[in-house]
Amino acid sequence: MKISGLILLIILILPMSLFSQEEKVGVAASDSANLFINRLESGTNTGKVKVIQDPRLTNILRKHVGFNKTSSVPGWRILIYKGREMTRANQTKADYEESFSELGLPVIIEYNEPDFSTLVGGFRTKEDAYRYKQKLSVKFPQAYLTPSRITLD
Repeated sequence: MKISGLILLIILILPMSLFSQEEKVGVAASDSANLFINRLESGTNTGKVKVIQDPRLTNILRKHVGFNKTSSVPGWRILIYKGREMTRANQTKADYEESFSELGLPVIIEYNEPDFSTLVGGFRTKEDAYRYKQKLSVKFPQAYLTPSRITLD
């Protein structure tokens, strides 16, 4: 009987102690957040930070940024012509630029022996490419989506 009374006492006291601890922590966090917000709103902080770092870190970051500017990622393009005639590839590009210049999508001609390909756009997702393909299929019904490496601006 003494053991069950002790267990009952622990069960009743433990939640109260946890609740009081949680409340105290919540008040302290709220007070420090309010103090920080009040200092920001009053404008008493000058907002100056001095960063001291190894210059090698700056060089690594510059190389990283330069690499990411020139690297390509997997994406999608819309192929509107594929064939062995370069003049037809150029004519298809001119037809696209005349009819769909308002879309603002880049057009490129690639040569993969023995074929020339006229490709439109540079899309990250297949869904985006498909949306534009639907617009282009009025003039280019043979157009289809093709995976490609694209560069991000």
